[in-house]
Amino acid sequence: MELLILALVGLGASFVKSAFGLGAGVLFGPVLALFLEPRLAMGMTAPIMFLSSVAALGAHWRRWDWPLLRRLLPTALFGLALGSYFLAWTPATSVRRAIGLAALAFAAAQTVRLQRQDGEAPDPPDGPVRAARERPALQQAAVAALLGFGGGIVSGIAHSGGLFFSMYLLPRLGKAAFVASLTLTLFVVDTFRLVSYWYLDVLESRHLALSLPCLPLMLLGGRLGKALGGRLSDRGFARALILMIAGTGVALLVR
Repeated sequence: MELLILALVGLGASFVKSAFGLGAGVLFGPVLALFLEPRLAMGMTAPIMFLSSVAALGAHWRRWDWPLLRRLLPTALFGLALGSYFLAWTPATSVRRAIGLAALAFAAAQTVRLQRQDGEAPDPPDGPVRAARERPALQQAAVAALLGFGGGIVSGIAHSGGLFFSMYLLPRLGKAAFVASLTLTLFVVDTFRLVSYWYLDVLESRHLALSLPCLPLMLLGGRLGKALGGRLSDRGFARALILMIAGTGVALLVR
């Protein structure tokens, strides 16, 4: 049963990431936490999230922005350690509620972002990026520290920190650099999450062994996502995903 669950998660994660550039952990982590003990759900899916990040890294090699990542990653890793400890030592009911709140926060933020995109006139190509880059250095460092810390905590609890990282990177980078920088950020976070989960006994050796047979399905999911991504409506899919995440978050809170 565990192998079947991981295979489906691997297929879905690769498809979603390839087709729409979305971190699939924000959906699959909360959904699995509905049916499994939260520590088990997060431990089982951590290797899959790591492998999906490795698969995506090559396509964006060396296009990332190191100066921005140097501000973001230190507090992200500190927050990740705290989030991992919370997952490991907090009762399952409290963890489910925390995951549910993270899912609802993600759904709310994504809904606001989509509404703003629908209601605003297009900006000049480099307008928002230039404005964000011209803010005082101390202010930029504070924003990076805050969003990195929040993203790290949520990543440790529910694989959902990409929202916080995107809030920092997106206004400051063009599309190619943003995707590459977010991909590298998630790769670093996913790598250190494996270490922290292993140290805290959230991740077990059988989870690593079970993830290896999922590689062919992950490759298949990536190919399907690349083939179908241009035929599917990004906004329609995003809205459906938001509804699923919000519904899962509510279910976790009331369980």
